[in-house]
Amino acid sequence: MPRTPQHDTGFQTQRLYVGAHAVDVRGSFDLQRPAVVLVHGIGMSGEYFLPYADVLAATYDVYALDLPGYGSTPNPPRALTVAELGEVVAEVCAQLGLKAPVLIGHSMGCQIVTNTVANNPSLGAGYVLIGPTVDPAARSLPAQAWRLFRDTLAEPFATNAVVFRNYLRMGPLRYLRTLRYMFADRPEETIRQCRLPGLVVRGARDPIASAAWVRQLVRLAPDASLREVPEGPHALQHNQSQALAEACAPFIAARTGPGAVPRATSRDS
Repeated sequence: MPRTPQHDTGFQTQRLYVGAHAVDVRGSFDLQRPAVVLVHGIGMSGEYFLPYADVLAATYDVYALDLPGYGSTPNPPRALTVAELGEVVAEVCAQLGLKAPVLIGHSMGCQIVTNTVANNPSLGAGYVLIGPTVDPAARSLPAQAWRLFRDTLAEPFATNAVVFRNYLRMGPLRYLRTLRYMFADRPEETIRQCRLPGLVVRGARDPIASAAWVRQLVRLAPDASLREVPEGPHALQHNQSQALAEACAPFIAARTGPGAVPRATSRDS
């Protein structure tokens, strides 16, 4: 399938289909390097991962997804559950021919990634959760809205512009329907089934992923560690991309270095 150059990032875009669902993939498509897959959160798209993807692309084969109904993809007939989105991620990795990628999620994307890892234990080399949702202490619409408002005040204008543009693109009804699935998912239970090594990262100023919550996730995971980015708000991958890359670098390198995991082979299609 033809790939359209993205001149502002150096990445290319390819549209894949998982059943009837379209997924747009921005990527470097360099299967000779270890792969990293970036999974966005509710209402968002791969767009807000691009600053972080640019940093990673110096070393890795990077893919930022627009899941069905997000970003540039057409809306499916109904909003997909977190578990269904997790299976979409697994199928995209298979279609791309990725061998043992590191899966990186942000916000609700962390819930998607933990579902992918828990249900597909041989898929990846490891996983990274950035600002994971949903803190059980704030598992309601009013509580999440308040935390989101506080984070908006902490984010730079450029980040808020990307967030609001993506939210408007998704629309309020689909957002609220997806929010219901986000609240119903239980990452504190799913992460117990994630046997791959993991890393949980939060910004020190992130009101959405509290320090107590991320520590709880790390304790519950079979094999996970914790890093904190000083002064960082929720959207680290957009406004603290270099600091985030430095925080994640030892973990990703350990999971993708020589002898750690098999390299990718030619893509199945």
